[in-house]
Amino acid sequence: MNNKSSVLSTILGILGFIAGVSYCFTLILIPVAVYCFIGAKKYIDAASYTDSQMAMQKKSFTNWAIFYSIALFPIGLLSIIVAWQASTNNVVITDAQYTTNTSSETGEQVNNQREPEAAPASKEETIEKLSKLKEEGLISEEEYERAKAEVIEDK
Repeated sequence: MNNKSSVLSTILGILGFIAGVSYCFTLILIPVAVYCFIGAKKYIDAASYTDSQMAMQKKSFTNWAIFYSIALFPIGLLSIIVAWQASTNNVVITDAQYTTNTSSETGEQVNNQREPEAAPASKEETIEKLSKLKEEGLISEEEYERAKAEVIEDK
């Protein structure tokens, strides 16, 4: 489990699936059932997200929290906790740098900041860094191959 709300996300995914099945028994609520299934898949997938991936999806979780709060009231109110944790986990993602603010056990604020790195000296170093990004799941295979081709062509 990779994030603070992974257990709750799994529970909401299961409840969303169960609600979708139960809504299918009534013909008029089949459109609501479809959205319950879509939301259930989103929450099941969210159980394996990291905190930074949750932060990038915070708008989506807020929208699903609104839907589930209406469609699965009062159980759907739990989805508000997931949306709140996604928006308050203090992960800030910008183009120039990656910054996290985390609380230690003593309650102190710690700033971990990675400054943008200078351009690597060689093609090999650049390809190694791209490979590490791909292994960490930060870029897809397609993005890796495209960037690698650019590095080889540019230098």
